Amino acid sequence: MDMQKMTASLQDWTAALAALEAVPAADLRDGRTGLVIVDMVNGFLTEGVLSSPRSASVLPAVVRLAQFAKEGGLPTLAFRDCHEPDCIEFETFPPHCVRGTTEAQLAPELEAIGGFTVVDKNSTNGALTQGFCDWLDSRPELARLVVCGVCTDICVMQFCQTAKKRCDQLDRPIEILVPIDTVETYDAPGHDADLCGAMALQLMQQAGIKLTKEVAYDAR
Repeated sequence: MDMQKMTASLQDWTAALAALEAVPAADLRDGRTGLVIVDMVNGFLTEGVLSSPRSASVLPAVVRLAQFAKEGGLPTLAFRDCHEPDCIEFETFPPHCVRGTTEAQLAPELEAIGGFTVVDKNSTNGALTQGFCDWLDSRPELARLVVCGVCTDICVMQFCQTAKKRCDQLDRPIEILVPIDTVETYDAPGHDADLCGAMALQLMQQAGIKLTKEVAYDAR
């Protein structure tokens, strides 16, 4: 695909994302919905080599969603990227979120809410952790997971796709729902946030993930 076609395709997809409908918050209070927060840790938001103001920009939307989940009794799991100093992932990414440092801690605004299960992960894909599998398997009533956090094209996308396909493998019906105002990625040389984020959302949709504009808290 040449650059002109790629640009036109991105513009079309961006317009499609802008036309998405919001999901009423009341629809999520059905006793069958859980919330998964991906990597809203200091090391991706406010400090360290992988932190990004763009990633940090979704914190208010994630905090509001977490507060809604707590008030509504939605089971909630929060992933923390957390590594040993010699972990293999540092062959791919620069050292970040080392265990025992403030980078590996959840954003203080989320810590203040609390009431959720915390699962540390040693790779980009939280769906591979035993903690997540145990959390989901012990809640057979859950038929929907709302997913938020960072980064859209790495940890969020990998989690959503793997969690969905794991449930497919087990013949467990589940909807993975991503409010696009609660996910974000970073800008860096060779990593255009607009392009990478949009492509990730498209790939997720093609894999059976449902996208929504936002959660409408005031919807009746």
